[in-house]
Amino acid sequence: MNTSSSRIRAFSLIELMVVIFIIGIIAAFVVPAMPTILRGSQIAQGSQVLADQLNLARQYALSKNHPVEVRLIRFADPEVPGEVLNGVSTPSNGAYRAIQILETLDTVDQSTGDFVRLPIDKPQLLPQAVVLNKSRLSTVINDAGSFPTTPSQSTAGTKDPELPRNISRNYDFVWFRFMPDGSTNLPARSNSDPNGAWFITLLNMNDPTTGNTPPPNFFTIQIDPVSGSMKQFRPGLAPQ
Repeated sequence: MNTSSSRIRAFSLIELMVVIFIIGIIAAFVVPAMPTILRGSQIAQGSQVLADQLNLARQYALSKNHPVEVRLIRFADPEVPGEVLNGVSTPSNGAYRAIQILETLDTVDQSTGDFVRLPIDKPQLLPQAVVLNKSRLSTVINDAGSFPTTPSQSTAGTKDPELPRNISRNYDFVWFRFMPDGSTNLPARSNSDPNGAWFITLLNMNDPTTGNTPPPNFFTIQIDPVSGSMKQFRPGLAPQ
């Protein structure tokens, strides 16, 4: 009786060396690019948070017929070296790295004398390495305090929402509002841009900026103060 046996062919040493060599070549190109890839991913995540919150704020103001306040929040992150000094967390030592939107009601809070604000969503923190630029690339932040009423910088009060990471209410913020007709309460022109546009720019905190020149990877939203319409800009992408 004839029997047949099957032989399983294994990889030869030369084939294994060729595969390892190819993997080594790929790694040589991919590994140096990983920081750039990760930064780009963080910018993409942060831009989605920022755009979603601004769009939600405008749509909510239109649908509910109430102003919606947009807060760009600054705080010192305990996990970032140098921002919390000697155990003291001072917002001015930190960066703008969160956004929250609140409905502004017609009711006045008797204890504060200001309109009651109800959070529409919880504070949205940006990815840890991503911040909102506070130079002339972000006129909403850079020009804060340039006008009597808006935009202005305020300190969180006892009735404001708390932030995670043990930050609680130890933060301040710059704010503006979307009005019920979709417009904003921003002045028609900012000091930094006489053409009337207002900007919010998001970038990686480790990427330096020079004057009005953004780093290679950034995200900007342009807000028309009169119509409230917004355009998005990012390197390599057409304006949306």
